[in-house]
Amino acid sequence: MPQISRLVAGKKNPGRVNLYLDGKYAFALSLDEVVKNGLKKGKELTDEQVQVLKKTDDLNWAYAKILNFLSFRPRTEFEVRNRLKKYALIEAASTDWIINKLTDQGYLSDLSFAQWFVESRIHNRPRSKRHLISELRAHGVDMSIINQVLKEIDETRSLEQLITKKRTLSRDKLLQFLLRRGFKYDLVQAKLNKSRYILES
Repeated sequence: MPQISRLVAGKKNPGRVNLYLDGKYAFALSLDEVVKNGLKKGKELTDEQVQVLKKTDDLNWAYAKILNFLSFRPRTEFEVRNRLKKYALIEAASTDWIINKLTDQGYLSDLSFAQWFVESRIHNRPRSKRHLISELRAHGVDMSIINQVLKEIDETRSLEQLITKKRTLSRDKLLQFLLRRGFKYDLVQAKLNKSRYILES
């Protein structure tokens, strides 16, 4: 059976330990895994134990990478699964384990993402419900969640915000801008006709 010949702390990351088997470098593990498994010089490992250690470390590595991925902004399950696919060493079962762990710990929620996304859009880049639906679907959010989040959204208010914000544009340019944001033509025309901010083209 392979025998641990050396355990060397990583130079760049002291939290990682380089493991040597029979005098040759084998792989690196987290310090937590070394302690948890009672690894020390001279200990013999079966081939099965070696494979389990490798797989466990791969899983912990991927989980840490995903936590960093989530630190920049909320994500959907769809986005996390796509990111995990880039880590070829992660199997489907491991992906499910990571998804479930993130969900249980409150780090991953499509509903929370949709609420954050819509609120951000309304305050920073108002657009129509139709446009929001398209964007949320592109992020992999289910329609049941989208409908739940958008049912309280006042599309007219978003339209009025944009008209006020872009009031220096000519009517034709503003009309085209609003249509590109997904607002319906009849609604846009009605609001423009009532607005006193529009510069006639």
